[in-house]
Amino acid sequence: MAVLASSGPGNAEDSFPNRPIRLLIPYSVGSVVDVFGRIVAADMAQQWKGTILNEAKSGGNGTIAAEEAARAAPDGYTWMMVTTFFTASPSLNISLKWDPQRDFIPIGQICTAPNFFVVPKTLPANNVAEFVALAREKPGKLNYGHPGKGSTGHLGFELFKKLAGIDVPGIGYRGYPQMVSDISTGLITATFLSANQALAQSQTGTIRIIAAINNNGRSKYFPDVPTMAEQGYPDAQVTPWFGIVVPKGTPEPIVDRISKALDTALANPDVQNKLDLAGCPPKPASRAEFTGIIKADIALWAKVVKDAGIPPD
Repeated sequence: MAVLASSGPGNAEDSFPNRPIRLLIPYSVGSVVDVFGRIVAADMAQQWKGTILNEAKSGGNGTIAAEEAARAAPDGYTWMMVTTFFTASPSLNISLKWDPQRDFIPIGQICTAPNFFVVPKTLPANNVAEFVALAREKPGKLNYGHPGKGSTGHLGFELFKKLAGIDVPGIGYRGYPQMVSDISTGLITATFLSANQALAQSQTGTIRIIAAINNNGRSKYFPDVPTMAEQGYPDAQVTPWFGIVVPKGTPEPIVDRISKALDTALANPDVQNKLDLAGCPPKPASRAEFTGIIKADIALWAKVVKDAGIPPD
């Protein structure tokens, strides 16, 4: 019996995975997080000749999915896609029931998706300097839209406001559809959009892209658009990243197996091309590197929230 007991976990780890895996998506089906997750999960499932199911658990700006993932059995069969909400939530929610460092093990980063500083064509601002000048001329009169508290569109713009010394109130939306419509009509005067969203809106001729928010220089999606750094705001370049985590306590051999499968997927030219077309150029990061990215972002967003005076829920 002792031999059987000691060999059980090893057998489970050696045979992993032998049943479907759940990849929790903290936003709705069709969101960018869902799309990026599906791309890598399809390749990883094919490697194992198994099944990885994307399961959307939207709500609470990622908190509903994170709570479920934190409570899940640490056996390798529950994963979660994470992005800005994961590192910003501790500063925004004093009653948070999960912690990104205490309750999870980082697997790896998948990609980074540049944002773009967008204004309506009706606003007389062709670059960041002109937007700042308008905001200083009319404090509190301009505004910006964001898809939810704790998103990069929210905290990233708050960081920019602090660095620029301007008063531009934020308007929160439940996602992007209504916000995108309102930026096109000029109801809101600024926002940050992903590459695909910015491309779609630029084709309508109703918006103007005045800056790329990209740590890696100008974006190939809009090569003629200068970065925030080129326009005097290098510290405002916070590029959203996307990655995978699993519950704390997941056995190391299983964590290692998942991490290696992710690395293999991200080395696949087909996966790289699909992520690129989806607006998120692949940028793998090892477990150690991803752990460092998460830690640094927790500190960054805590400072932004404090400096902006954003009250926690």
